[in-house]
Amino acid sequence: MLTRTLLASLLLLGPLNAHAFATESQPRTVLLELGAQLAHSAGSSQWQQLWQRTRQAGYLQSSAQALHFDVPQTQIPALVASTLASADEVLALKQTQVRYRRDFHPRIIGKAGAHEMTALCLWVDWRSLPEHGISRPTSYLAQVSLLLARPCE
Repeated sequence: MLTRTLLASLLLLGPLNAHAFATESQPRTVLLELGAQLAHSAGSSQWQQLWQRTRQAGYLQSSAQALHFDVPQTQIPALVASTLASADEVLALKQTQVRYRRDFHPRIIGKAGAHEMTALCLWVDWRSLPEHGISRPTSYLAQVSLLLARPCE
């Protein structure tokens, strides 16, 4: 009985993953455009979850050695939104995730010990965007997860 239930569950869950937005097979231009659209339409709960994860990771607390933001906290939301809206680089990861990166050189965004960093990286999980939603993503953007933001090289 348990085996039958597990098999039925796998059969039902399999198609869900098959229709998720596969970031690794998308052109850079599509990922950039989706990021720009998300930057302008993300809701307050999406941003709140991002700040909670970023705070829990320790990137919002100044530390002598640990990686952290080195700009006033009031400026970080605009920098993150700017990164998502007009990233210099996009990197597809883990089938449904994308890392958006923007370099703000010569501005120092963060530090790790004495090492200064001028770029900001933002991880986004697009798994809630179905493949068929690429051409009209607006109705799905509220479900996309803003995972983490941090200074990077």
